[in-house]
Amino acid sequence: MRIVWTDDALDDIEAILTHYFHEAGPRTAQAVERRIVGQIESLLLFPERIRKSGRVPGARELVINKLPFIAFIRVLPDTIIVLNVVHTARKFPA
Repeated sequence: MRIVWTDDALDDIEAILTHYFHEAGPRTAQAVERRIVGQIESLLLFPERIRKSGRVPGARELVINKLPFIAFIRVLPDTIIVLNVVHTARKFPA
């Protein structure tokens, strides 16, 4: 099993980390990155544990613990694809 990040997901992470870097500093941005990436990597053991998405057909939603973000994930037999990481207040998809 492997994790693949789409360009959209990487853009989302970059925007999130840039925001935290400017608003709260580099240590906070690093902590946010570790939390998001760590929770996504934890899916390697049991990716089906997260709920099916009602917003993105064929995807699942991982609510990032202690942060206001949701990762939209597609689970394939040998790959976890990270589609997007969005703020919970954002209407997604638009």
